[in-house]
Order: sequence, then C-alpha cells, then structure tokens
Amino acid sequence: MSRPVFDHLVIYRKQLGDVLLLQPALEVLAGRGSVGLSTRPGFADLLALMPGPVHLAPETWPRAREVLCLEAKTAALLYAAQAFGARRRLILTRDEAPWWQALIFRDKQILPGGATYRGALFHAMAGGAPEDFRPPRLLPPPADWQPQGLPVAYGLIHPTSAWQRKTWSPERWVEALQDLGGELPWVISSGPSAWEVELAGKLAAGLGPRAINLAGRTSLRQYLALLAGARIVFCVDGSASHLAAAFGKPVLTLFGPTNPAHWHWPTPATPRLWAADFAAEKKPPVDAIPVAAVRQAAAALLELAHG
Repeated sequence: MSRPVFDHLVIYRKQLGDVLLLQPALEVLAGRGSVGLSTRPGFADLLALMPGPVHLAPETWPRAREVLCLEAKTAALLYAAQAFGARRRLILTRDEAPWWQALIFRDKQILPGGATYRGALFHAMAGGAPEDFRPPRLLPPPADWQPQGLPVAYGLIHPTSAWQRKTWSPERWVEALQDLGGELPWVISSGPSAWEVELAGKLAAGLGPRAINLAGRTSLRQYLALLAGARIVFCVDGSASHLAAAFGKPVLTLFGPTNPAHWHWPTPATPRLWAADFAAEKKPPVDAIPVAAVRQAAAALLELAHG
C-alpha cells in the first residue's frame, strides 16, 4: 500500500501539552491541504480529537510537499531528511540547531518568541492572522473512552506534571479545597510514575470519602475523557491545564518556575496563580503560592462553574 503524500508535514515530538498547543496552527494548515504530524505514536488519540483533521505521520520515510520541523534534536532533523523532494523548513524559538542542518533544510527561521503564548506563536508560523487566533480546542471524546463507574458530576484534580518541581504539596491541596464544592466528588488523576502516584495518593487520602483515586491507572484516552467530562479542573502547569481548557472546562492552574505568558491563555474560566507573584526569588517553587490564594481562586471558579 502506498503511503499518503501530505501537503504539510509537521515534526514536533515533545510532551502532550506542548503538542496540543500546535492545534491552532495545524487547523490553519489543514485549510490549505492535508496535514501529517510526526509526534509520539502514543498521541494518536489526541490527534483524533483535533479539528482539521490531522493524521499521524509514519515513523519512517514520510512523503510530503512541505516539511515544517519545529525542534532541533538529531532524530527530528534526520527524519525531515527522509522526506525526499519536499521543501524543508526548520523553525525554532532558539538558534540551537547543529551546523549540518543546512545540508537538510532550505530555510531556517528563528521565531522571536519573547513573552508570546506558544499557541499564538505557532499559529503565526503557519500563516494565521493574529485576529483569527483562537486558543487550542478539541472535539468531545467518544463516550466509551470514559472510565467505568464514575458519577455523572465530578471535579478533577491533577496535581502532577512531567516535572516534579512544578507540583504543589498534597497537604496544601487538601487545606485549600477542604469543604469546597459542596457534595461534588473529586476524581484524582496523575501520570504513571511512582512519585506521581504517591503524591496523588496522599491528596486522595487527605480529601477522604469524596475522593476517587485513579492516579496512574488511566490510559491516554481515559485521561482525555476524564478531563472532557469534569465540571471543573484544578491542576499545576502541565498537560491537564492545556487539555481542560481545550475542552472548554473551567480550570485553575498553579505555575511555579515556568512563565505563564508562554504556556497559558487567560480567560475568566481559565485563571492562573503564579509563584513569582508571591515571592521575590527568581523562579520560585509552586509552594510559594499561599493556600489562601488557591482557596480564594478555587471558590471563585466553583461559583462560576455552578453559575
């Protein structure tokens, strides 16, 4: 069977939330032809929910008319080289590519990122007009993606991310959320690593009978469905924040050492708290955010969600 020839092949193999930020750009490209995305194979379910559509590119020997490579890792550069006959463009936010990239790419562009939201930066890269930008969005997942046995209404807390230093302590979560949300059950989710499961388990234990602990026990499609079905989401900077917002859910995000200007699109339904607003040190930890500030923001968002 012959492989498809994509009009646009995008190479971007980073974390789940990073890949989601490409969605507005991919939608622009899909308006001009077929789109393939070279990313982690396990992200196929995410791509299935992107308007467009967007297809998962083959792992080797892709065929395309145009290649847009958005990272400078050797594997990504060599993958671009396999697209024989394509116009290849290397587009980065930092000039960190090796010298030999010039043997593969016709054009190299360094985007002046500054404090620009990365979703808007990618959208502009794809030729989207600033006035047409909308933050990432996803279609609702199929009903059978949802884990079995959950209540119809629940809130979701995802207290971990790929970086352990982005987390807020479970004791602080418990203190901030104690008695909030009425009778709303709290589903606790996390990634599969041992430290994430342990942290989420402490949070679930602290919340008591209202908590449903699914930490480390969901597939990607179940994780997507959990976020899409939640009434409200509380999380730290990571994929849960991006995904919940893309599903149109009210979501409160806690930021520590990373810059929210790059990774967060603020709206009344997607507030954020940043540790740097509460500490004088450079790149303070998430624990610099006071419990009282989280409790106040969580209460306000619950009121909005129930209104």
